[in-house]
Amino acid sequence: MYRIYGHETVLNIFKNVISQNKISNAYLFVGEEGLGKRFMAEYFAMMINCKGETAKPCFKCSSCLKVMDKNHPDVFFIKPEENSIKVDTIRYITNEINIRPYEANKKIFIIDQADKMTAAAQNAFLKTLEEPPLYGLFILIASQQQELLPTIVSRCNIVRFNKENRNTIKNYLMFEHDISEKEAEVLAHIADGNFAQANKLTNNEYLNFRRETIQEIEKILTIKGFEVIEEFEFFDKNKDNIEEILKILLSYMRDLLVFKATKDASFIKNIDFLNRIQEMESRLTINKLNNIINRIEQFNSQINSNINYQLAVENLFLDMAGGL
Repeated sequence: MYRIYGHETVLNIFKNVISQNKISNAYLFVGEEGLGKRFMAEYFAMMINCKGETAKPCFKCSSCLKVMDKNHPDVFFIKPEENSIKVDTIRYITNEINIRPYEANKKIFIIDQADKMTAAAQNAFLKTLEEPPLYGLFILIASQQQELLPTIVSRCNIVRFNKENRNTIKNYLMFEHDISEKEAEVLAHIADGNFAQANKLTNNEYLNFRRETIQEIEKILTIKGFEVIEEFEFFDKNKDNIEEILKILLSYMRDLLVFKATKDASFIKNIDFLNRIQEMESRLTINKLNNIINRIEQFNSQINSNINYQLAVENLFLDMAGGL
């Protein structure tokens, strides 16, 4: 479970701060979803409180075992409820941070999706962050740094997570999912350096969903006129997965644009659909592809607002089919 793939730069940061005993009170782990930020936050917490004599974490001491079992009395895992972290949660953290650790060197709060703190929660958290006790440590995890108050960001040591190389993802798939090297190479290419995406691609149900989504995209791009709105059925049936549909849609449209401009298959993410991409790109101009991508991104920014879902989706279809 705790075999590390990649993350060399991040691991060096961890090792240096621990060996030099220069652990700060707050860290911000930032990078797109799926790069291993949560995993590495837990790993860092184990390293800090490990009671082993040699390499840390040792995975054997009582502290490491408790962190792995998610029952360490001094390591707290905070995550959003109903898609946000509210001020009541921050008040809970404030109360807890003022109680000394029961058994560890540091009392650690791992705040997942910290960028989903409400405005009130961020302001309340800032007060705690300004003067934390020496034994207190916050690890904030965020994919959208700009959603956090600059004053919060300025009080954190930033650890940036980047996409891993294709070989790292391939090895991860081979050893953690028992996939053949040939298949792992293809899936690693599609995953594009993202561990979470690699995990999804090992799931047959997700692969079927992805294939159906791409087939729907191709239908929408080839149908002319108002008949395109009949494709709403797929989007209605999968309304709860609309964010994933849009990710697949943007990835596929990007591939069409890139191949249209370069004719270089090495830049294609959805390499298993290369033949379809080669056929589809000839039907669309670079200008049209750019406009469609911008329109999808506009729709993506609207989906969490109070909009008429069916009307918004149908308008998107009409634009993609020829209205742009």
